[in-house]
Amino acid sequence: MDSARHAGSEAATRRLVGSWLSRTSLDPGPDDAPRSGLAVPEAPAGEVIAAARRLATRGRRSVPYAQPPSGLRLVAEVLVVDEHPSAAGWTGAERGEVIDWVALIIHRFGEDGIQHLVSELNAHR
Repeated sequence: MDSARHAGSEAATRRLVGSWLSRTSLDPGPDDAPRSGLAVPEAPAGEVIAAARRLATRGRRSVPYAQPPSGLRLVAEVLVVDEHPSAAGWTGAERGEVIDWVALIIHRFGEDGIQHLVSELNAHR
């Protein structure tokens, strides 16, 4: 029963996020395909993981790692990780780790944290 409830909750969250995205006006790319909302360069997963980890643990003496709330994981996956231009080439384990760290960034810093992550990833290019 819990797994069915979780699946229903995840589906509802995906529908909600999808409705937000459908209302977002993104500039079309050169091939008229919508561009991602995140202006980040292509990068290997390890580079993104390292940057996200540094940001998520900023100001902490130890590296706390707790499973982020599932709702934030879903937001991190759909609005951040799925929008990364290199995400399609990452392994499932790499994607999962990026999702976890990005969810922790959202939990600690909100949207500002994502903007800091984007800035850091662009600074390395």
